[in-house]
Amino acid sequence: MNGTLPTDTGRAPLGGAGLFSTAEDIAKFYQMVLNNGAANGKPIIKPATLAEMLRKQTGDLRARPGMPWGLGFCLVEDPTQIEANNILAPGSFGHGGAFGTNSWADPMRGVIYVMMLELAGQKNPDNSAMRIEFQKAALATLEK
Repeated sequence: MNGTLPTDTGRAPLGGAGLFSTAEDIAKFYQMVLNNGAANGKPIIKPATLAEMLRKQTGDLRARPGMPWGLGFCLVEDPTQIEANNILAPGSFGHGGAFGTNSWADPMRGVIYVMMLELAGQKNPDNSAMRIEFQKAALATLEK
């Protein structure tokens, strides 16, 4: 189905342009990654494979400031480089979608952030005001 728009739900999913899922399933996937590849006590991904996914693959090429690419994730090396990452520890990982959906995991805190929305016309959805406020509110709730 080449030539269709990323918003066309009738087309096949494309990881870089509109992966279709639910917040619950994305959270389960991130929890499996934080559990060293296991879900419900069963191995799903080998720890060595996860280590490769979470290793910087792009040298000095950055997805965003302070964020190189692993395999399937942006990696947070320097959280001070963009405001939305200030709440995350180095070693956090995730992905921001073109229309504002964001999912991030912070292994130091054991926290997973999943925000599902669709906002067109953003300059940098990885550093959106919506993501910044969502993460602040989520962490404040968890720290109560």
